[in-house]
Amino acid sequence: MKKFPFTPKGVQAMQKESNALSVDERLKVAEYVASNPVEFISENFEMSEEQQAYLRELELVDIRVTGFSLAIGFLGQVPIEMQDTTPPSTFAARGKKKKEVSANISTTTNPQTGSTSVTGLIGIKWTW
Repeated sequence: MKKFPFTPKGVQAMQKESNALSVDERLKVAEYVASNPVEFISENFEMSEEQQAYLRELELVDIRVTGFSLAIGFLGQVPIEMQDTTPPSTFAARGKKKKEVSANISTTTNPQTGSTSVTGLIGIKWTW
């Protein structure tokens, strides 16, 4: 996959491309995202050095929650909203960013067909 801008539209474009993959391919992406969210984000989105540094310095719990949330979004084709709202000029001038992760996921299985549908929204936002 090519690199996308790290903007809401860039995240949507990346997810649209991944939604076109087969279930097996999306499963591989989801497993990789869950295990390596920092690498996945870095490999797939155009980011500044400051943004890259911020990702590398996240606490382990933040990294895992981010990875698992993104994996759910990619595997279940649930919309993902991910963005950094910090103006670039102030990024290095302030201390730690606040990271918000929200996940609203619902799965429904049809007992007659056995098919499962996943709905909801994954939101990840970095801000001061």
